[in-house]
Amino acid sequence: MKSTEAGLALIAAALFTVTLTACGGSTTGSAPNAAHTVKVGVVLKTSNDYFNAMKAGIEAMPKDGIDLLGIEAPGNGTDAQAQINAIQNMVTRGAEALAVAPIGPQVAPALKQAIAQGAKVVLIDNDLPDLAGRSSYVGTDNLKGGEVAGKYLVEQMKGTGTLAIMSGIPGVPTLDDRVNGVLNQLKGTQIKVVTTLATQCDQTKGLNVMQAIGSTSPDVTAIYSACGPPVLGAIQARTKQDPFSKGMLLVGFDGLPDEAKAIVTGTETASVAQFPQKMGTTAVLTAAAAARGTQVPARIDTGTELVTSANAAKFTTFQ
Repeated sequence: MKSTEAGLALIAAALFTVTLTACGGSTTGSAPNAAHTVKVGVVLKTSNDYFNAMKAGIEAMPKDGIDLLGIEAPGNGTDAQAQINAIQNMVTRGAEALAVAPIGPQVAPALKQAIAQGAKVVLIDNDLPDLAGRSSYVGTDNLKGGEVAGKYLVEQMKGTGTLAIMSGIPGVPTLDDRVNGVLNQLKGTQIKVVTTLATQCDQTKGLNVMQAIGSTSPDVTAIYSACGPPVLGAIQARTKQDPFSKGMLLVGFDGLPDEAKAIVTGTETASVAQFPQKMGTTAVLTAAAAARGTQVPARIDTGTELVTSANAAKFTTFQ
C-alpha cells in the first residue's frame, strides 16, 4: 500500500474508533482521546466557485467526533490580514485543529502562533513548506499535475512546435510547480517556449495576455495556462482573434466546470482537474485525527485527472 493510502487508512481507523466510542461501543487499542469531540476551524482563501465547492463538501460530510466551528473565506484571495484575523478568531473560539488554505507566507506567523497555542494545523491546496510544526498538507501534487499537462501537450504536438505559457502568480510554489511540470516534459523535444506571461490567475488578465500572445506570436501551436480563470479569458479572446486561434491547442489547469463546458464545445482543448471537495473533507478529517493524537501523513495528494472531450461532461460540476 502506498504511504499516503496507509496514512489515510490510519485516519479512517481512528475516526471509526471515535464513532464506536461515541455510540457506547468498546474498542481495544483505541486512538488517544478517541471519545473526544474535536473543535475544528476552517479558513479558506476566498469565495469563488472552486473554494465554494470545497466549502460545500465540508458542510455535507459526516462529522462524527467533529465540532465544526465554521468555515470562513475572508477577503478576495490576496488580503492576508483578513485571513490572519480569521485564523486568530478560530483559535480564540477554542479551535483544537485548523484546516487552512493559506493565501501565502504572509499568514505563516499567525499559523505558527496557533501551533504554539496547541492547535494542529493542516494546510489545504497551497503548501507552506517552511511552516514548522504543521501536521499535514492536503492538496494536489502540482508538479505531477503539470507533468500530466506537459505529457498531453507533447503527444498532441508530436514533439515539435511552439508553446506560449500563461503562468499564474510567479513565486507561489504551487503555481510555479504547474509550469515546471510542463517544462520537465518538454525536455528532449523540439517544442520551443516562445513566451511566458503572468496572469495572476485572473480571468481579465488572461484575456489581455491571450491578446498579447496573438499580437506577438500569432502562429503559436499551443498555449498552456497554469490556472483555470485565465483560460476563460483566453477563450473570450479567441473569439476576437480568428484566425489566430484556428488549430491552436489551449490547455488549462484546474478543470473548472466552465472549462469542462468549453472543452465540450471545442473552445478549449483540455485541462488538468483538481478535486476541491475531496481536499476539503480530507483536510478536516486529517486535522481532527491529528488533534486526537493520531499520526497523519505529512503530505496527502488528492490527485488530478486529465479532462478532454472524452470525459469533460462529468466535470461540468466540481468533484
